[in-house]
Amino acid sequence: MLRRRVFGMGLAALLAVSVAAVATPASAAESATAAGTIPQPVLAAAQALAGEQATATTPTFSRTSTARGPATAAAANVITCSARAQYPHASTGGNGIPGSIDGKAESWCDAPVPYIGAQAELYQYVPGSGFFLVSVGSLNSGPGNKKYTGVAFTICQGVPNYYVTKGIHTYTAPGGYYPPSVTLTTQSPIVQVSC
Repeated sequence: MLRRRVFGMGLAALLAVSVAAVATPASAAESATAAGTIPQPVLAAAQALAGEQATATTPTFSRTSTARGPATAAAANVITCSARAQYPHASTGGNGIPGSIDGKAESWCDAPVPYIGAQAELYQYVPGSGFFLVSVGSLNSGPGNKKYTGVAFTICQGVPNYYVTKGIHTYTAPGGYYPPSVTLTTQSPIVQVSC
């Protein structure tokens, strides 16, 4: 009985937050559109979401001369990889789902490596609470030097709201290159989306 009662109160609180989250973004979006800027609470929430993530979005692998660290490498012995989190946007089809909001993460390298991975996470702003994870896309990965794209989706709500895409990017270096692997996170700028 107590367990059911606690669950019921938790569900009621969640529903109350959900209703407020749907009703409030329209007024916040209208004021942001009228002013032509993103409100300070939204900017602060996006900065909090980013935390202290790595700012470099182009990790490199270089040949090593010893097990203690990288050697000074000629440009031919350096592999440069790239990472990007794209702006969330209303989907029009293609590799998205019509009627949804998509966030994409892309990972690629300029030379073949054993593993490249890209996964996207989509976050929606809830006034007074910050950005919340609304979708985690599947991992898209494999070997080589092609571009791998991870996509996260959420259903359009019909009211403008602020979204951010986070990308999780993983790379494994070929034998004889340092570091052996790199994982980094990227974050798109804040964008207001309406469908």
